[in-house]
Amino acid sequence: MRKNIVMMTILLFIISANTVSAHTGLTSATPADGEVVFGEIHEMTLDFNTKIEATSTVKVFNEANEEVTVSHTSVNDHIMTAGFLSPLDPSTYTVDWKIIGADGHPIQGTYSFVVNQDESKDPIASEEAQKTPVQPSEKQVEEKVEQPVEVQSKIASNDVLVIILVVLFTIAGGFFGWIIGRRQT
Repeated sequence: MRKNIVMMTILLFIISANTVSAHTGLTSATPADGEVVFGEIHEMTLDFNTKIEATSTVKVFNEANEEVTVSHTSVNDHIMTAGFLSPLDPSTYTVDWKIIGADGHPIQGTYSFVVNQDESKDPIASEEAQKTPVQPSEKQVEEKVEQPVEVQSKIASNDVLVIILVVLFTIAGGFFGWIIGRRQT
């Protein structure tokens, strides 16, 4: 009887583990998480590991936590594309996406990227640079380069929670099986 309980517990754990790994997740994005982009951003692309529903949404917030207007969103199989009315201003942006994956589960996640103005492409700065002779400056050397802050995706914490729940249910199932087995003997 104990062998059957152990086998049922292991089987339940294996089945549950396969279910956890079947959830849809973000595989890549353009701009990517933590990326510093030099230049204009007119559009962003989110690529998921399974097909997603057309009702999926994405919201973008600047560093002042103001929502940036997304002019259009399209979903094609596993890729969601969002366009902006105008190029994004230099800022740190947070992307908040919500999808319904192929398995029907709603999934959400967050990541961030930075848009930094490329001074070499700025026509006004280029004209001033041509008129003003370049002088070495200690200030330029001492300027600190901002490092992107890595933001953990919420999906990772959701996966950990699901795994913990599966393990707890498996233990509870084994415990109840053990109790039932003791009553029969």
